[in-house]
Amino acid sequence: MGILKSNLSRLPRLGPRPWRHAALGLAFLLLVALPGTGSSETSLGEYSLKAAFIYNFSKFVEWPESVFRGKRDFCIATLGRSPLDRELAALSGKVVQGRSIVFRKVSSPDDATQCQVLVISRSELAKLEEILDTLRDLPVLTIAEGDDFCKKGGMLSLEKENGKIVFDVNFRETQRAKLKPSSQLLKLARKVYGRP
Repeated sequence: MGILKSNLSRLPRLGPRPWRHAALGLAFLLLVALPGTGSSETSLGEYSLKAAFIYNFSKFVEWPESVFRGKRDFCIATLGRSPLDRELAALSGKVVQGRSIVFRKVSSPDDATQCQVLVISRSELAKLEEILDTLRDLPVLTIAEGDDFCKKGGMLSLEKENGKIVFDVNFRETQRAKLKPSSQLLKLARKVYGRP
């Protein structure tokens, strides 16, 4: 229970803000994944839980307004063969950043330049340098599974550790792409590279 109180105490106690619901949603997901809380990702489905994390990451990051000019959609895409495809596709129609989510499978990093979030599957990690070079400085939030993804220039990594889902943030790369992760997201991360 001390872990539960510790994580809840990290959330701000401010009045109503647009990000407050997102903070509560992400906190809930983090808590259900904690060992000893009576739930685990095996009961929810590991990939469903990871998709929910990605959805909530989208609420915790601010994109430049210019990204959305003339667009009504918020694009979440996968590159490569990903076990997350079905769960991410199920997010279609949900609203984030005031826009309806559309899910796309892309076959190259060039196809992802108009998306807001790109989930890079393990099948594509051998080409990671090329992928990140294509997207460098573009406001595309890159996410992948793997402990060293952020060290190699990715922005957010998801990892299973001691029976729970954890994530790291590469703050330096998000800044380079003119993305602004919220302080709440940074507080909940296991590691933050290039911390402000």
